[in-house]
Amino acid sequence: MPFSESVGWAAMLITVAYTCLGLPAQIRKNADQKSTQGLSLFMNVMLLFTFSIWVVYGFTKRPIDWFIVASNFPGALCIIVILFQFWKFRPRIV
Repeated sequence: MPFSESVGWAAMLITVAYTCLGLPAQIRKNADQKSTQGLSLFMNVMLLFTFSIWVVYGFTKRPIDWFIVASNFPGALCIIVILFQFWKFRPRIV
C-alpha cells in the first residue's frame, strides 16, 4: 500500500471516529434536554457547508476520492440532524 493511501486511511478513520462519537453525543444531549441552548446556529450552518463542500469535492475528483467522501458524509448527516433540532426545540412565543 502506498504511503499516501496509508495516510488517507488514517485521516479518514480519525475523522470518522471523532465525527461519529462527538456529534451523535451532542444530538443525544440536545434530545434529552429538548434544547440546543449553548450551541451556535451560525457555527453549525458553517459546519454543514464545510462537510458538504468536501463531499462534493470528493465526488468531483477523478477517480472519486472516497477518503474525503467517507470522512465528511457522516458529519454532514449529523449536522443536518442538529439543525433540525434547532428548529424542533426553538423557543415558543406564547
